[in-house]
Amino acid sequence: MRVLVIGGGGYVAGLILPALAARHEVTVLDPRPSTGAHTHRTGSATDPADLAAAMVGADVILHTALANPAGHQLADAAHAFEVNVTSVHLALAAAHEAGVPHAVHLSSLSVYRDLTTRRLDESVPPDATDLYGLTKRLAEQVCHAAAFEWDMSVTVLRLAWPTTDQAWPAWALPGQPPRTHTADGAPVHALAADDLARAVLAALEHRDGFDVFHITGTDQDGRWSPAKARDVLRWEPRRR
Repeated sequence: MRVLVIGGGGYVAGLILPALAARHEVTVLDPRPSTGAHTHRTGSATDPADLAAAMVGADVILHTALANPAGHQLADAAHAFEVNVTSVHLALAAAHEAGVPHAVHLSSLSVYRDLTTRRLDESVPPDATDLYGLTKRLAEQVCHAAAFEWDMSVTVLRLAWPTTDQAWPAWALPGQPPRTHTADGAPVHALAADDLARAVLAALEHRDGFDVFHITGTDQDGRWSPAKARDVLRWEPRRR
């Protein structure tokens, strides 16, 4: 399968590219250089011409581009909306025009407020109001609209704290706390790269209109139900 990874030079994409390239023909679109057993195209996830050119020959797109704003200035908000929302719409529109029938979008459990304090499954409507969570919520709505309007299949994976295999169960993202805890102090395991890669590989094959799955490191105290991913994608984390 020919997979176009949009934003493939980023942290999350770097966790899964080796596993993807071992099984599929992978092209990365990113302004930053990337190395590995894949083809690299220099271009932007927000440039329609770059997206259209990269779509040629693709069988599926994997959208991994994201902006997690650190500040609270208007420029931070503009950048977050541009990358997290606009680039998703542009990528799906370019895929539609190129006849690419399927897309996988990497979202986040951050679409929920207070996600470590309550039990959540895919039936719970996203309700985040912070800048990052809000833009990820809107991106999912863009995916839903594309599936409806253009008769595409779009599979959304909501990730929780993806990390390197070496750092697991801690979170390896620079500048972030090494462990996350629930409100009552219980540690939350991050999502290991090898588990994430298996979920993405399954999502590339899953083509059933618009569908959403929670992909987490462990089901801490039954807080985030893994049932749907287990039953539909035949996926669950191996690291426990």
